Amino acid sequence: MMPVVVTLRRVSRALPLLFLLLAAFEGTLSLFDARFVAARARAVVAAAQAVTAREKVLALRGYIRSHVSKEGYPQEGRPFLRATAGEVLRSGKGWCGEDTRLFICMAAAVGVPAQRINLYGRLQHTLAEAEIGPHERAVVDCFNPPIVKDLEPLDRVILRPEYDDYFTLNLRRLQVQWLVTRVKLQMGPLTYWTEQPHALKAFLWLLLAAGLFAAHLARRGLRTFLLRRGWMHVSTLSPSGEVPRDEGGLALPGARTRNPKTPGWWPRGNASRDAPSAPPRDSDLVVER
Repeated sequence: MMPVVVTLRRVSRALPLLFLLLAAFEGTLSLFDARFVAARARAVVAAAQAVTAREKVLALRGYIRSHVSKEGYPQEGRPFLRATAGEVLRSGKGWCGEDTRLFICMAAAVGVPAQRINLYGRLQHTLAEAEIGPHERAVVDCFNPPIVKDLEPLDRVILRPEYDDYFTLNLRRLQVQWLVTRVKLQMGPLTYWTEQPHALKAFLWLLLAAGLFAAHLARRGLRTFLLRRGWMHVSTLSPSGEVPRDEGGLALPGARTRNPKTPGWWPRGNASRDAPSAPPRDSDLVVER
C-alpha cells in the first residue's frame, strides 16, 4: 500500500507540470493560427482597397463565400469546439459555423468587431453580426449559397418566418434553451476565447494546473497548521521497514522500525549501534519490594 501511496503523490506533483506543457502547446498552436488568419485578412482587405468598416466586411464576406465550401465536408461528427479559423482557411471546407468563425477572426484582424449569432426555428443557421459603422450593426452571412444575402440588422432577420429564436452562445448545444430565449450578449473580448479553440484549451489547461497547485499549497498549509496546533504528529517510522541511517551508516536518532524478531516491538534506533536494541528481558527487570 505504501509504494502505491508514494506513486500517487509523485503523479499528483507531476500533473501540474504536464498541464502547463499542454497549455504551452495549445497556446503555441493558437498563436500560429491567429497569425496565419490575420495575414490573409490584411491581404484580402488590401486587394479590395477597403477602407471603411462596411467595405472591409463586404470584402471579407465575398472572399469567404468564394473560397470556403460545404461540399465534401461532413455535417455530423464534427468536434464540439469545431475547426479553428486557420484550419477552415487551409482546407477551404466548412458549414455556416466554420464560415462564421473564419469571418469573425479575419474581421478582428482588420479592426472590425464581430460576434456569432445562432438562429433557430424551422431552419437553423449560424452567422455573424458585425459593426459596420458608428452604432450600426448588421448580420453577415458568409455561407455559400447565402441565406441572408445582404447586410441586414438582426431585428429584421428575426422577423423572417423560418426563424423564431436566436442566441449569441449556442445554448441549444448546452441543452438550456428551455430556460432562456433570444439572448444576445455583447461579448467584447470574450469573443476571442469563444472563437479560438486552441486558446480556450490552453486556458483550461492553465486553470487545471493552477487548481492542482492551489490544492497542493492548501494541503501543505493545513498540515503546517495542524502540526503547530499539536493536532498531528510526524512519524519517524521508516516506510521500508529499515532503520533510517545517515551518510556514515549510523542509525538516525529517534528513528524507529519494526523488529522482525519481535513483532509488535518498536525499539528506537541507536546512533552508536548499527541495529536497534533488543527488547528487555524479564531477568533484566528490577522489581522494588
